[in-house]
Amino acid sequence: MTDYADILALGEALVEFVRLPETSEGRPIYRQGFGGDTSNAIIAAARQGANTGYITAVGGDPFGELFLDLWRGENVDTATVQVKPQDPTGSYFVLPDPSGRQFSYARRGSAASLYGPEDLPEDAIAKAKVLHVSALSQAISPSMRAAVQRAAEIAKANGTKVSYDTNLRLNLWTLEEARETINAFLPLADIVLPSDDEAETLTGLTDTYAILDHFADHDPEIVVLKRGETGPILRSGGTDQPFPVPKVKAVDSTGAGDSFAGGFLAYYLETGDAAEAVRRAMKVAAGTVSGYGAVDPIPQRSDILGV
Repeated sequence: MTDYADILALGEALVEFVRLPETSEGRPIYRQGFGGDTSNAIIAAARQGANTGYITAVGGDPFGELFLDLWRGENVDTATVQVKPQDPTGSYFVLPDPSGRQFSYARRGSAASLYGPEDLPEDAIAKAKVLHVSALSQAISPSMRAAVQRAAEIAKANGTKVSYDTNLRLNLWTLEEARETINAFLPLADIVLPSDDEAETLTGLTDTYAILDHFADHDPEIVVLKRGETGPILRSGGTDQPFPVPKVKAVDSTGAGDSFAGGFLAYYLETGDAAEAVRRAMKVAAGTVSGYGAVDPIPQRSDILGV
């Protein structure tokens, strides 16, 4: 791995507890895993062969150590991960559903939620090729929101592309706050990766191409509207290209959009071909929904390319 990562992601990683179909003496069973949208995305990018790193803070607790071990094992550079001994690592609980997601969070006061602009590794951001951030990261706290904004400004000033997933979690902030923050951030984004259901809520629009227009009005290079089983639409160079999704038996949609984002960034950086990157990213997402949890089922590069 080089001194600086090509793809950096910024946000919060969360310990994941997924409820399994089995029960024990009438009580639910949970499997511990890993989550957090930008962490999922950067692991997906790493599994596709990209040179990656993560910007965050974890607690000085066993869960923080597990995350550090996870990223190192996935070849995600941890040089830009802070460890805050006095603060906990956040967690969340998932009730799986093939068509939706039910989350319960335990993240208030987490190490990542206390991350701020003063913590940013400015040189690493300046040397990266892509910085990936999300609206979910902006929602977790005012300090992280300011860090995401500042990180994007550093990226833009140094020629680093900014990738933005408009992940919308209304249990973290109001719709008005989300709209104001996301719309203000969009002019900084080179690549925008919204999901259709969340985009409808965010924009108040229901027509697919009107939604694409809304994001394209901010002049990104690329918009990929993720539409679940319907298949994504790529807008690039003023043209729209829809894609049929591969057939897959979905058991848990957790992390599908995140793994798509990571796969897309890895393959777009490698090939320079946005359409091919979408095709490969769909395979990454399809593999992810075929298993339980956000990270374990993410396919490897060999699964996607057959080599």
